[in-house]
Amino acid sequence: MRIIKNLFILALAFSILSCSVVKTAYNNAPALIAWRLDDYFNFSDAQKAKLKPALQELHAWHRKNELPRYVALLDDINNDLGHELSAETACQRIESIKSNAQALQTKFIPIIVDIGATLSDKQLQHFQQKLEKRNAEWKEEWWQETAEEQREVRLEKSKEYAEKIYGDLNEKQINILKQSIARNNVDPATIYSEILRRDEDALNILKALRNPAASNEEKTQLVRAGFERMQNSPNLAYQAHIDKITQQTCETTASLHASTTDKQRLHAQQWVQDYKTQFTQLQSK
Repeated sequence: MRIIKNLFILALAFSILSCSVVKTAYNNAPALIAWRLDDYFNFSDAQKAKLKPALQELHAWHRKNELPRYVALLDDINNDLGHELSAETACQRIESIKSNAQALQTKFIPIIVDIGATLSDKQLQHFQQKLEKRNAEWKEEWWQETAEEQREVRLEKSKEYAEKIYGDLNEKQINILKQSIARNNVDPATIYSEILRRDEDALNILKALRNPAASNEEKTQLVRAGFERMQNSPNLAYQAHIDKITQQTCETTASLHASTTDKQRLHAQQWVQDYKTQFTQLQSK
């Protein structure tokens, strides 16, 4: 889940907030995103003044146009949870989420072009240092010394997320996760190589946006192409790896859901309904 690495993550902030704080965070999203971006770039007062209304406009667009799409998607997911779920359907829902993210990316492009043109060498150096720090944190969290340690971390995170949806898992369900993780090796080296590629891509694009000879259309295409490379990486080893992981995730989701009790499915449907209620209420403000 970057703009070009990091700006993309910030864009997705509208859609990945915890349900318990979604209203407050969503209503204050422009300020929160501006604060987060400032942490990465250390903006000047003039840049902050330019960014604020742009984010407010984006937020208004998102509330009007994207929240209804989220509600419709949650309806589909809620319906899925009431019966058997196929791997194909799970993958379809993942693609829908990607489509929502891509729509938000597209609306973010003018902001990136506008602010990117004003960045100084010092700000880009600050950004690079933030990326390096973030990468070190990623390695600490996801790249353990042994394959066994990596599987343990993945199991704990998978179990934690599944229990948010279904409630407590039983031993059989935990074994489903264990077996899936044992079969499906995630290669942190391959993923990290893509992180570094995206870092370099982001920096190159931001540097190019400062070129006064480039037209706005050319700059827009630069950013758009960066997003496209995130969706379909030129790092073929990574793209093949992530496609395989996605398919395996869909299959594991279907297997886990097939093992759930009526009580667990009701828990999952209520979890989805809570989000739908939040997003529905936010549309009307």
